[in-house]
Amino acid sequence: MMTTQRDKRPEVTLACLLLATAGCFADLDQVPQVSVQPSSTVQKLGGTVILGCVVEPPWMKTTWRLNGKELNGSDDALGILITRGTLVITALSNHTVGRYQCVARMPAGAVASVPATVTLASECCSFAPGPRCTLFLPPILSLPQTLHTLCL
Repeated sequence: MMTTQRDKRPEVTLACLLLATAGCFADLDQVPQVSVQPSSTVQKLGGTVILGCVVEPPWMKTTWRLNGKELNGSDDALGILITRGTLVITALSNHTVGRYQCVARMPAGAVASVPATVTLASECCSFAPGPRCTLFLPPILSLPQTLHTLCL
């Protein structure tokens, strides 16, 4: 028996159209991956920090987390600018130090980068190290709990 267009259910036709359209724009089975990880950095109070992240496939949505909390785009109050895979801290403060991760999302799933730690350097003179020349390091379980002096 031959069927005509009138015999097909409209929801089936619509579902096929949507799936075909999605296939034109994306491979929905492709798993996201972070191909370039953001790097940890140390910066002075008020300094600029730039973190970069490259995800594959490049068209997928990329967001950022600070200390596990999702950042909803740029944040003027914190001085954080986010554009695609780049996060810029315009003036580092006590509120913007911590662990940053970029997160790639798509229908097949999500993947987060390795955390990049942004640390605040002390303002001391490298020629006169002493008790005032210390660097605050947030506790990291995988590293020995030692503090190192760093002066910028």
